[in-house]
Amino acid sequence: MNSTGYLLAACIVCAILAAGCTSTVPGMGTPVPTTVITPVPTSGAISDPELLGTWYLSAMTKPGGQSPIQTMSVQMDAVFSEDGGLSGFSGCNHFSGQYTLTGQTLPDGKGIQVGPLVSTLMYCKETSDLESQYLEIIQDSSSYQITGSQLVITSELGSTLLFHRTPYGPTAVPKGI
Repeated sequence: MNSTGYLLAACIVCAILAAGCTSTVPGMGTPVPTTVITPVPTSGAISDPELLGTWYLSAMTKPGGQSPIQTMSVQMDAVFSEDGGLSGFSGCNHFSGQYTLTGQTLPDGKGIQVGPLVSTLMYCKETSDLESQYLEIIQDSSSYQITGSQLVITSELGSTLLFHRTPYGPTAVPKGI
């Protein structure tokens, strides 16, 4: 084989290799560039700095303010976070979920929606009825009103939860107990 033959063979090999590198698998088109969209918080998000933090439950009432329900546990509380998280202790179980401020002005205060809530599933005979009422009212919240260190949450049916600010920290349990 002469030098022309080697040169011709080398060109054929290079052409085959080059063709193999640029071929596509049948059914596979040219890759489409992707765009990653990252959500950006909007300035329209509604927040209320007065609501944030721990609130200690001191009373519950049935619709229309009738028949106050006595609270038995000093530990029942609700913690409102800046990110829209809601958590707390309902007398036997811990709960968590989300809340949204609606921006509405209602007769009983400002609009709020809570839920869904999830809860641990311990059973405590002495607080089970009270706990279920508390969780039902807070999850059915429609409005809230803050006056000084007092928070009143009103449900769709008119039941209320009365909270006070607690100096005891994030768990709302007095120190030393």
